[in-house]
Amino acid sequence: MKRLTLLTLGLMVALLSSCRTMQRKAAPFDPMSLGPTGATLKAYLDRQAGPKQAREAMVSRVTIEATLDGMNKRGKMVAEKTTAANGHISYEMKSFEGDNIVKTKVIGLYLSAEQEASETTPPAINGENYRFKFNRKDSLGDRIAMIFELTPVRKMIGLFKGELWLEENTGRELRQSGRLVKNPSVIFKTADLTRDFLMHDGMPYLAAVDYQAETRVIGHITLKMNYEPPRAVGSEKP
Repeated sequence: MKRLTLLTLGLMVALLSSCRTMQRKAAPFDPMSLGPTGATLKAYLDRQAGPKQAREAMVSRVTIEATLDGMNKRGKMVAEKTTAANGHISYEMKSFEGDNIVKTKVIGLYLSAEQEASETTPPAINGENYRFKFNRKDSLGDRIAMIFELTPVRKMIGLFKGELWLEENTGRELRQSGRLVKNPSVIFKTADLTRDFLMHDGMPYLAAVDYQAETRVIGHITLKMNYEPPRAVGSEKP
């Protein structure tokens, strides 16, 4: 049990921890160096670097499904996620069904780690942390996506090697997917993630998360989260 606790906590740290290490100065990245496709990436990077709008506290209902395939254990939780105006996150469980070990050692540890990680700023997807390369154009639902390969410039917790999907021209974020480049323990073989974003009231929000990890101790771990559109705290649910 102690080993499982350390294992799952390590996974949460790998997925959610921010980097506080010093970063070396590098020449500013010009997205237009990628050619015409760089305009979409530039729109995204400019938005990321621009002034942030004042935020209000928001709440969203989330359904979380998790499995410990190596132990044939699974569970499903419904919770409310509250994001304060300062970005700090808290969760309130509404219901759970399944194996208690999944509730406490997978879902519970993940939610605790996310709440702790929200108190710091995660490493950004920008020219200081990644190299970008245009890969292809594809569709995601009814939106046309420009897909860029992401290669971290260093191995650092919180960075991943994979893809960034942006809506053509607008640069709105549609998807992040890839493999974490650094894990906190040799227990992990690999840890993969996918984050999908949708629009609500003219603003993007995190709509779905899929984490998959292969471990050397208990095999495969899966965590899937689906979020309803956020609403202001205190407002009526539509």
